Amino acid sequence: MRERAEYLVKLTGESIKGYVIEEKIWQGATSTVYRCSSENGNSRYGKILAIKVLHPYRNQPQHIKQFAREAKIQSLFNHENIVKVYGMAKKDAVLGIFMEYVNGESLRMAGRNGELTAEWFINFFLKLAETVEHIHGKGIVHNDLKPENIIVARNGAMLKLTDFGYAEQLRGWFKKELSAGGTEKYMAPERARGAFDERSDVYSFGVLLDEYLKDRLQNERIYLIIAKATEKEPYKRYASMTEVKEQLQRLYVEFTS
Repeated sequence: MRERAEYLVKLTGESIKGYVIEEKIWQGATSTVYRCSSENGNSRYGKILAIKVLHPYRNQPQHIKQFAREAKIQSLFNHENIVKVYGMAKKDAVLGIFMEYVNGESLRMAGRNGELTAEWFINFFLKLAETVEHIHGKGIVHNDLKPENIIVARNGAMLKLTDFGYAEQLRGWFKKELSAGGTEKYMAPERARGAFDERSDVYSFGVLLDEYLKDRLQNERIYLIIAKATEKEPYKRYASMTEVKEQLQRLYVEFTS
């Protein structure tokens, strides 16, 4: 692990496709995200970007294929609440994804801010529901909704969803060659046996509501929403994210009236 960490540190200051890697902003189990800037101030994708770099010790073909597949799926979206992907970059042993830089922090970190109100969280989850609804409308299931994959931006935008590493296409456009992955706490039970559909994201969304909204509201409607969204059997859950969004809209009206 020490050698791996040292290798990652050395990336700071490196140049790749006209961009200089400046600082690490996030590190996960399979990749690290850095902020990078254009060397001449006028590069192809803009002056400031993020680059998500696959850890060099994950150089097996299946890891590289999954990484490229993630970039392909996320690049399909041009939505204000989804981190934009611009393209891939390769230099020597470095394989990266150029993406939109968001000045913010994960929902995990932002959720610790005691100044955020219950109303703020209702609005936040309404926007997240709309974003996931949009993804489903394109025939994609995210399959990894969790606080670390949701960025709370500091520039006035409420959220940016990212990390489509476990996303799947509902109608078989992308070949299903990956084993079920994600964080167990947020993963719908059926995903462990290789099954998924829109209701898998509904389950993960319900877990997020339970974690961030239930105790802040202590409202009967939110209890019912969470209970139905997190049913173990998919057929007992809400059939779509649209239904969840409609319930949250009713909750908002109750809360603010």
